[in-house]
This record gives sequence, C-alpha cells and structure tokens, in this order.
Amino acid sequence: MNLLTIVIPCYNERESLPLLIEKLSDLSKEINFIIVDNGSTDESKDYLTNIKSSLNNIEIFFIKNNKGYGYGVAKALNSIQNSKYIGWIHGDLQFDFEGLKNTIKFFENTNPNDLIFYKGVRTGRSNFDKFFSYFMGILASLILGNKFYEINAQPTIFNTKLIESATNPPNDFRFDTYIYWLALNNKYSLKRENFEFPPRKYGASKWDFGISSKLKFSYNLGKYFLELRKLN
Repeated sequence: MNLLTIVIPCYNERESLPLLIEKLSDLSKEINFIIVDNGSTDESKDYLTNIKSSLNNIEIFFIKNNKGYGYGVAKALNSIQNSKYIGWIHGDLQFDFEGLKNTIKFFENTNPNDLIFYKGVRTGRSNFDKFFSYFMGILASLILGNKFYEINAQPTIFNTKLIESATNPPNDFRFDTYIYWLALNNKYSLKRENFEFPPRKYGASKWDFGISSKLKFSYNLGKYFLELRKLN
C-alpha cells in the first residue's frame, strides 16, 4: 500500500514538462505521481509518450479530448488503487515542490483511519489575488455555512474514501470547491499548510486573464455555491 499518490493535470504545458519531471523525480521515491495530459493540443502527448518508459513512480495518464480540468483530475483520482491518501497539484510549476517533504512527514505520522483534508495556503501572491481569494472564501462561507478560504490553493490531499463518495462532480475549475465542500460535509478535519506560490515560468494561465476573467469566475462560482447549498 502506497502512502500518497498525487495527480498533476496538464493542458498544453509542453514547455513546463521537462522541469516538472525533474522536480517530481526528486520526490518520486516517496510519492507516486500521475501526470494527466488533459487532451493537450500542443506537443505534450508526444513528449510524454517518448519519456514514459524511463520514469519511476511517475505514471502518465492520457485524456483524448479535453473535457475540463475537473474531469481530468477526477478520472485519474478514480483510477488510483493501493494508496492511503490521494490528491492533486497543478502542472504549471506555480507550486512549492520542496514543501511536499513536510507533507510526507505529516502523513507518515497520521492515523490512516483519521479523516484528514489537507490543503495548501498560497504565500507570495499579489494583494489583489489575495483579496480575490479572501472574498470568494467569505462568500462561500456565508452561503454554505462552513468556513472556506483559499479554495483553489494546492495541494489538495485526502483519504481515498472521499473520492468514492463524490457523485457527479463538476468537470471544470469548480471541482476544487466541490471536493472542499464534500470534505467538510463529511466531517473531515482540515489541515492547512503554507506553500510558496511562484510566478509562472512558461506559457500563460488557462483562465486568469485579468479582472474581467476573475469577475466571470466569481459570478459562476457564486452560482455554484448556491447549487451546493441545496445539497447541504
């Protein structure tokens, strides 16, 4: 039985992949990783296919057609067997991989029967981004009745049994909110840990194009909070 398996969804991240693989290789003796090529239209699939056989404890999972961020993460999570804890991080390199060493220590000393929902808190972000996350957390807390903050922060890790209770999760970025809500509704204990949030090295964000995209994201997520409240 493996201690921890982490899914990493990637969509058109060909430039980021060599450095991502390098960072994962340093940790793969203690963590199993699954890189999800989420229907990329660049050269990601060719690159991953060529190096696949040389990787240790790093599995490659291909999604033929992109059906959304949440779809790719959920498909990979549901494929995992023989792991006490599962979760995901993003594949855009905006993540503190060294911080996962503390994550390993935490779970090594955790009773696997305890219901734990482990989630990062992003440090090093702009004041505007921090305010946006704070506002969405307050809105979610008011609507859903539990305390939410830094909803989209990574990593997100939990006992394997949580994903088994997920029914009809959203296929897009609302997936983060859904799993967070599901964990709190199932009385999981919340553990937060600071993780540095470095700037992007390659490419551009797939959704964050400034204030207009954030407003659209906020509106859609606010509607989703209302949908989840009906399920409470």
